[in-house]
Amino acid sequence: MRRLRNLWTHLTEPHIYWRLFSLALAVILWLLAAGEGDLGGTERVFSLPLTARNLPADQALIDPLPVARVRLRGLSPILALVEDDLQAFIDLSGAEEGRSSYEVEVPAPVGVEVVSIAPARVTVRTEQVLADAFPVRVGLLDVYPRALTFQVKPNPAEVLVTAPRSIVAQVDQVVAYISVDEIADDLTAVVPLTAIDQAGRPVQNVQINPQEITLTIEQVYAEEPEGES
Repeated sequence: MRRLRNLWTHLTEPHIYWRLFSLALAVILWLLAAGEGDLGGTERVFSLPLTARNLPADQALIDPLPVARVRLRGLSPILALVEDDLQAFIDLSGAEEGRSSYEVEVPAPVGVEVVSIAPARVTVRTEQVLADAFPVRVGLLDVYPRALTFQVKPNPAEVLVTAPRSIVAQVDQVVAYISVDEIADDLTAVVPLTAIDQAGRPVQNVQINPQEITLTIEQVYAEEPEGES
């Protein structure tokens, strides 16, 4: 109790009192200036890229997410400080294959009020992620007629392709390409794999496991027809 009385006596001394009063007045004036004359603050609109959270491992998001326009209210210095930390997201916990609508969420930092979010909800499509086995096909590049032919063995001979259902359906073959001109002797080569569709075009957004395989290449000389010298 004595300490409190001593502290109060010290704070009420004229030179201490007027210093504290000046400090409080300076803070109030700063807040008024920052809030453009309003202690409630000002409003600003931020464009935030929308992200997805908590997507189940067996689902894939198919639709691109829009940009959210978020109107926030607060003091200008606070809005400037939190600008880089603002996030807009949808929570896809429990999402199942198909189209569903989700609320757009924007966590409000301390001292900031979320006035509006546009769009407030978004409808997105998710698909089940599938994993299918495909045999590895070998694609020999720069092939031209000659006595030298090649016997190529891929290892492993089969790989796993993982992708959303609609993308797996596009995959026709998984191919390991190697250029014949690069082959001088019997050798082994580690080459990447490419998933292609029926037209021979690469299929994007697939995961191939493993991504690379080992090709064992053997030179085999064709026998010349009898009677030729």
